[in-house]
Amino acid sequence: MKQFILYASKAVTSPDFSLNDLPGSGGRMDLVARCIGNALWLSHDLRRDTCIHVVACGSPPVVISFYGNRLRSVSPDERNIAAWIKKTLASTRRNPGIILRKLSFQQLVAALVSEGNSFYILEEEGTDIARVNLKEDSVFVLGDHIGLPIEEEKFVEQFEHEKISLGATSYLASQCITVVHYELDRLKVSV
Repeated sequence: MKQFILYASKAVTSPDFSLNDLPGSGGRMDLVARCIGNALWLSHDLRRDTCIHVVACGSPPVVISFYGNRLRSVSPDERNIAAWIKKTLASTRRNPGIILRKLSFQQLVAALVSEGNSFYILEEEGTDIARVNLKEDSVFVLGDHIGLPIEEEKFVEQFEHEKISLGATSYLASQCITVVHYELDRLKVSV
């Protein structure tokens, strides 16, 4: 399964954010929802071989995971995705494809390492993705608009990993996810 970890440094962990102000009251929940949409949706279908884990770094930190193979009744627009995040945080409605856990970034990474996954850190100074032999059960780690903190990057570096670049252009986090999918689709790599 392809997995993405989005380190969302400003995302709130309370359901009190406004669906009418996702960039402000949600701590950039617009960015989070956009990344989830780009990770899981194709035109008229879902990527059933993909999961995205959002590490919301509030107090306490939580991980909200969206699984393409189990997701039900969620539309790919930002507001609908954010509404499902709000419902999940409030525990008012369950979706089989959305799981909420009280975990930190490092706890999530350790759990995914124990499952035998290979890690790729998206970094502008890394090896060009076109020159990387991607492995099965890959996890792609990226930060939000602020980036991945050094201490979190160093934690991932303890395990089997490779730093990969998507080229000289700086992309939005949501666009990075799309580019990774494009490269994997184009190369017909099944990870």
